[in-house]
Amino acid sequence: MATVKTNPFNLGSVLSDEGFCNREKELDELLSHARNSANVILYSSRRRGKTSLMKRVMDEISREGYLAVYVDYLSVIGENDVTEKFFSAVARAVGKDVTEKSFAERVMKLFTRIRPSIDIGPDTVSISARYDRSETFGHLMEDIFLGLNKYLKDNERRCLVVFDEFQEISSLPESKRIEGILREHIQDQNNISFFFVGSRRHVLRSMFTDSKRAFYRLGFIYEMENIPKAEFVPYIVDRFRDTGKKCPEEVAADIYDYVAGNTYYIQKLSHILWNMTGQGGKSTGDMLEKAKVELIRSEAPIFQASFVGMNFGEKKLVRALAVEPSGKPYSIDYLARHTLSAGGVQKSLRSLIDKDVVEIVDGTHRLVDAVFGKWSLRAEMGL
Repeated sequence: MATVKTNPFNLGSVLSDEGFCNREKELDELLSHARNSANVILYSSRRRGKTSLMKRVMDEISREGYLAVYVDYLSVIGENDVTEKFFSAVARAVGKDVTEKSFAERVMKLFTRIRPSIDIGPDTVSISARYDRSETFGHLMEDIFLGLNKYLKDNERRCLVVFDEFQEISSLPESKRIEGILREHIQDQNNISFFFVGSRRHVLRSMFTDSKRAFYRLGFIYEMENIPKAEFVPYIVDRFRDTGKKCPEEVAADIYDYVAGNTYYIQKLSHILWNMTGQGGKSTGDMLEKAKVELIRSEAPIFQASFVGMNFGEKKLVRALAVEPSGKPYSIDYLARHTLSAGGVQKSLRSLIDKDVVEIVDGTHRLVDAVFGKWSLRAEMGL
């Protein structure tokens, strides 16, 4: 009996090495920075594979004996969150693969102001921070950094700390104080590399390029770009072939072009098309057109939530740029074609760029998410 092949296109989770497409150049460069205790500011728009790349970097650096600490600041809402997320990530990395008793022995002696609380379940380990709420943020950060450095010194190890969605700190009321205190500690480290990763590119860039901000020139600015079409098309074709199906190169190229090289959408659209293609069968252009409709339908709830949060002028500009990306969005002809006003465009562009909905590439204003643009036009027509 023939073995049924599973869909090779990953959805919703971090890609394994097998499912990962290229990024070897980025991987080598980032590993070099980590080994040299250099700081990196890495950004790209959402769904470009940053987390999968970070996982590969952390896995590789861990195999070399480094301590790898991953801190997710996406949902941070205050100073306490900044402290607790960082502490829990450090404690988890230091106490990795240990029992509850040995965890206490290994971790608790490292810190004086913060004590870890651990709950080991059948499948998960939950770590939280306990501390006197009257302690200042500065003292708590000092405790974390001192404890981390003590562990590294005692065990003769080096470390990589990844702060994911780091730009969210800038939205907190206490952001200036938080950034200043973190800078004070980070700049003194000579055996720890810090990767500041984010998807709100405009916000993250400004944190490190504005001379008035605490993190000014703290590391290497590194923009994660799309994987080239010439590399992704064979990847799609090969994944179909390896699972007993066929995807012609022209169909794979259409997948790439339709989503403007977005890694997440390439995986998802290929996933949908693979499911439509019978075992041993061949995908066609007609199948892909149906798959495109299904892709947009599946993303509609997310797009609707984003669109609802925009004002009328922003919505009009989104639809204009979806139809016609422009290097001259203030020109009389452009404004007339899309019934826009110069003042409205100026205000909307500023807001949409800050939200990372619009980007400027080679002087052209365009939507960051091409599929979102396609959805907005279909929604306008009631499709």
